[in-house]
Amino acid sequence: MSTDYEKLANELMNKNGLGSLAANAEALKKLADSPDARKVKSIIGDQGKVTDALAKGDAAALQNIVKSVLSTEEGARLAEQLKNMFKSGN
Repeated sequence: MSTDYEKLANELMNKNGLGSLAANAEALKKLADSPDARKVKSIIGDQGKVTDALAKGDAAALQNIVKSVLSTEEGARLAEQLKNMFKSGN
């Protein structure tokens, strides 16, 4: 699975735009409730870390969070499912 986090983020957010997010809202909700997503949530733990890093523009902290998530089987599977969802438009 890809470890090029910036490319994956760009594909998810830019290639298909917000319209794709809306079109995939129901599938995203299902994915968010999946066992892999629950595991990722537990890995991230305190969501304040993400919020703080975003507010501060701390790219290094965000990158570390993403790396810690994607280094797990669950995180990698979740990222792959998101990537496929946006590629196929399902």
